[in-house]
Amino acid sequence: MSFRITSILSAAALPLGLSLLLLPSTAQAKALDKCGGIFLSASSSCVFKPVQDCKTTCATTSVEQACAQKTYTSCSASCTATDTTTCVQTRNQTCATQCESIATKSSHEVCTSECSNNCTASAVSGNRFGGDQNKCSKSCAHDCESRCDSCSTTDQSTDCTTKCMSVVQNECTEEVTRDCVLSCQTDNYTSCETDTVNTCNTTCETKGGAIFCDGQFLNTSDLQGCADQLATEFSFSLDITAHVDVNANGSVTTTNNDGSKKTVSCSFSPTPRGHSGLALGALAVVGIAASRRRRCA
Repeated sequence: MSFRITSILSAAALPLGLSLLLLPSTAQAKALDKCGGIFLSASSSCVFKPVQDCKTTCATTSVEQACAQKTYTSCSASCTATDTTTCVQTRNQTCATQCESIATKSSHEVCTSECSNNCTASAVSGNRFGGDQNKCSKSCAHDCESRCDSCSTTDQSTDCTTKCMSVVQNECTEEVTRDCVLSCQTDNYTSCETDTVNTCNTTCETKGGAIFCDGQFLNTSDLQGCADQLATEFSFSLDITAHVDVNANGSVTTTNNDGSKKTVSCSFSPTPRGHSGLALGALAVVGIAASRRRRCA
């Protein structure tokens, strides 16, 4: 397996292998749809890990952000907002008295900061996620980033009243659905961890490795697509080249940098009507599209 992670800004400083992908300090936190919908902050760092290092990293602690995203997506759809009128009136009054403190901040910054603080406090006091405060904070951070995503990141100079209108509506929508969403996430979190850890291990084997950011597994079916999006959003070049061979019996063999080989046996489902070719979905890392579904052991 050979791979290369380089920075456009300092390619010479990053060695071949387990190189860090450091995100610029000016980058806004964004949900990367090609990287599993995970949000990355300005202080995040990412690394591509090959098979063996990859599998040792696949633990419940490495899938917390992936599960925050997965459970929020399903739970927010089932938890509809009730009347926000009272909340909006109260928050507008509070916001008006705090104009000076938010005068230089963007609506998005104010929204995510206040929402995350309130959400985490609620999650901890409600004994969500088995009392695990780390899971509480990661889930609330993702939930609030998603809820506040429509708030502007460039309106620092906008007048306070206009800014408050944007912030308050999003915060109140999150607040009135918070208990429902957190309860739903808590109920589904353990099963999500188990499923995602298994996915992490499978990804390591079938794709020769996986990308981890801040120690968190990026649950993506397209490593190259994720690498490309990281390059687009954060001006980094992440070039992953894998040596993967499909054997006559349908197994997949990956070749590591030290010359060692790893063979994974696979079974193929029937080809859907109108499609042809071998199932190469696991080879997305080298840009080959899937035409059959494969199960690897």
